[in-house]
Amino acid sequence: MADIAFDTLPCAREIFRELDSADQRPVVFLIRGRSGTGKSMLLSVIRTRLQARGIAMRDHPALSETTPVGAQWVHPVVSARAQLGYMAGNGRTAPAIPAADTAQPRQALIIDNAHTLGPAELENLGTTIESGRFTMVIAAQPRPHDPHLRALADTVARHGRIVDLRALGVSDLAPFARELGMAVPRPVAQHIHQQTAGIRSGVVAALTAACSARLDAGIGAVDDAVADWARAMLDDLMPDLLETMAIAATGTGLDATELAEVLGVETAAAQDFIDRARASALVTDADLLLGPAVAPLRTLLGDRRFIAVQRKLLTARLDAGLMRDHTALLLAESGVHDRRLVEFLCAAAAKAGRDAVRYYAAAAAAGADPDVIAVRWAEAAGCVGDGETAMRLAEPVLARSGVSAPELAAAVRICAAVLTRRGLVGRAAQLYSWLGSHRVGADWAVGATVLYLAGDVPAAEEMSHSATQWPPTEANTHARLIATALSQTIVNHETHETGTAAAIAALVQAAQADSGVDRFLPCTAVSIATLLCLSTGEPGRAGDALRRATNSGLRCHQLQVLQAWAAMLGGDEQVAATTVAALQPDSLDMRDRLLAAGVAVGLARRSGDHAALTRAWQAAYPLFDDVDADLLTMLPIGELWLASIRLRDERRIAPLVDASLALLRRLNQPPAWANAFHWYGVQAAIAHESPAQLLPHARLLKAAAEAGDRYAAVLADAGRTWVLVLRGEVATAPVRAAVAGLGEIGLTWDAARLASEAALAAADSATATVLLKLARTVRSDARPQAPAAGPSAPVTAPDGRHDPASAPVTETTAILSEREREVAELVLLGLTYREIGARLYISAKTVEHHVARIRRRIGARSRSELLSMLRAMGHGSLLVCGVAGLSEAR
Repeated sequence: MADIAFDTLPCAREIFRELDSADQRPVVFLIRGRSGTGKSMLLSVIRTRLQARGIAMRDHPALSETTPVGAQWVHPVVSARAQLGYMAGNGRTAPAIPAADTAQPRQALIIDNAHTLGPAELENLGTTIESGRFTMVIAAQPRPHDPHLRALADTVARHGRIVDLRALGVSDLAPFARELGMAVPRPVAQHIHQQTAGIRSGVVAALTAACSARLDAGIGAVDDAVADWARAMLDDLMPDLLETMAIAATGTGLDATELAEVLGVETAAAQDFIDRARASALVTDADLLLGPAVAPLRTLLGDRRFIAVQRKLLTARLDAGLMRDHTALLLAESGVHDRRLVEFLCAAAAKAGRDAVRYYAAAAAAGADPDVIAVRWAEAAGCVGDGETAMRLAEPVLARSGVSAPELAAAVRICAAVLTRRGLVGRAAQLYSWLGSHRVGADWAVGATVLYLAGDVPAAEEMSHSATQWPPTEANTHARLIATALSQTIVNHETHETGTAAAIAALVQAAQADSGVDRFLPCTAVSIATLLCLSTGEPGRAGDALRRATNSGLRCHQLQVLQAWAAMLGGDEQVAATTVAALQPDSLDMRDRLLAAGVAVGLARRSGDHAALTRAWQAAYPLFDDVDADLLTMLPIGELWLASIRLRDERRIAPLVDASLALLRRLNQPPAWANAFHWYGVQAAIAHESPAQLLPHARLLKAAAEAGDRYAAVLADAGRTWVLVLRGEVATAPVRAAVAGLGEIGLTWDAARLASEAALAAADSATATVLLKLARTVRSDARPQAPAAGPSAPVTAPDGRHDPASAPVTETTAILSEREREVAELVLLGLTYREIGARLYISAKTVEHHVARIRRRIGARSRSELLSMLRAMGHGSLLVCGVAGLSEAR
């Protein structure tokens, strides 16, 4: 027989080497291992090897005195029941093994399942080992509490070797499978180990099933095969051991004293049960029953008996004060109902953090009144992002009679938080209007925040009247900071600039405490701080606020969306695109999905990629029916508004645009939130080439600028300059000033686009050239500088030639001269050689020579390839986008 899977059983090789000398000197081995670890398989191979060497073998502890000299005795492995039957049938002690005549050929004694032998047989084995006349290989399960097996092990240790067989580790599964002629993907192998704990017999069953199933059905086939294997293992256990396995199913550990109390047996019997359970294939080293064995065990025992055992365990643990949180969870989830278990789980949930949801669910399963724990359970669900569960549990509290005021206020807060994160601030505000300032209690700041976001300033101020009644605890202070900061950005416009600066500082401070807040709130401080910074022209500060919140330990998908916004408005579209691409929309709340959609269309609009813009728009517009306009949705609605104009589908976003304008009117046009949206309005009017649509937005920006708002002043000046450009009145100095102002407040893309459109509208070539260079400079200055790197190896195309298109952008850009870059920009604008020559004061023939040189230098083989490669190098994206927008508007 060929060696089977012995590379993962290294002790086998050593055993074989020593057995090869068994005809010169006897050797003794005790092979110990749990059920299913390969003992019987190893003994089978040993028999075959000894038989091939002509060594006579026996597999029973009693040798007959009439044994023929030199006879070979090759019997099947004697099972535990057969050996016990031998003892009962003879009714006497097994005879001792006589000493062998040295003139006779050596004999070998091969014993499997030695743990099933009686004390007399084990004593005879020890005597035979001490005689030193026979090669002996004995296999047994480890039974540390059995004195006779311990004595046998001591004897083997003095005269031979003890070999312990271990379960396979995760890293052993792949080589083990290869030895068996099988192969499975790594995830399937990891799943097999998780299900079987590395027991060889279970692994073989799982591998066989996985290799027989379709690739996409491997996990399911493994689960079915392991369940069948576990059921077969349980069927082979003695019935008196099943209750011990039920205790192992809870993961409490197996303690002899506790087991004796639970099962009502003597301590010695409990120790025997523990030994037998640990030696089975189904209990892990941590005394935990394998998951696939739990269901068949319940079937064998019956639910009533299974639950009765676990209830006794619960009582023993609670009486001794030794109950552990995880044990309580498993007991409740397995169906144990008990009042003390409910109390324990609810107390554990209060300090379980993100696992609190599971504890409250377990408490409900253990018999807790759902109405009593509904608010706490909903709070826990909301904190882990499960808004559906939070709403399902908290909303019925609002209609229940007899609810205390604090519990009612908490239920309103949870429902309002879910609605706000879904983008339905109007409904959240209605909840607080219904609750009223007389019942809101310590949650006044949360209610004021929601009402401010919805544009109901009078109700928010009324809610804030009770602020002084409540102590400045940690939780209350955090919510108070958010509400106060929002108030500063909305109320008292005469001091709006200093108020906004103070609000941003307070929100950034509060953002560092977001991670420590254990209450479910409508929005985080960092989200308001980030959007406020972006709305006031400080994308760098927005990025700093996000980094601080992340460093403080805050982890949520919303941070990624906000990081994408900060990167896009800060001029780093590559980072923004990478961040958005990594998002999973299904994991985002509805408001965050709208924010992500705003980044996607914003990036596509800036790149001039019409196809990408169309795809992003089509993915975004189903959201429009699901959200309301509020202060925190102004930026995405503005981006989507401009995209809709480019795609001539403005009717879809119009209701949200109108609602945003109405909200700003209700709030009396707070500059901190209104300026950015009115700039989108200016851009929309420019795209429409409609001065009438531009005037209302321009007037509001001008009014804010006259009140001292620097951000509004820059936008108003840029809007005025843009209108002059559209009229063909291009002057270099005003354009430079407007472009510089936009760049300073983070609107670098808008600045470069203004410069490029001014270049297109310039009447003379010198002005056009200067403005084109200005657009390119603004754009390149805005891009974050990549870290310096050493020279890289040239990129090779499939045909073996150098491929400049695949080279780094910095390398390919550097190979063009300044004049060639100017020509490249104008080529990408779609101008003819004659028109380019007129702009640059050179002949059309010279332009043609420049274009030919550019093609040679970057390796372009056609005009279309030239254009795509120039765009990949970073040329012309803004200019093409600007021209496309103007041409579509016209």
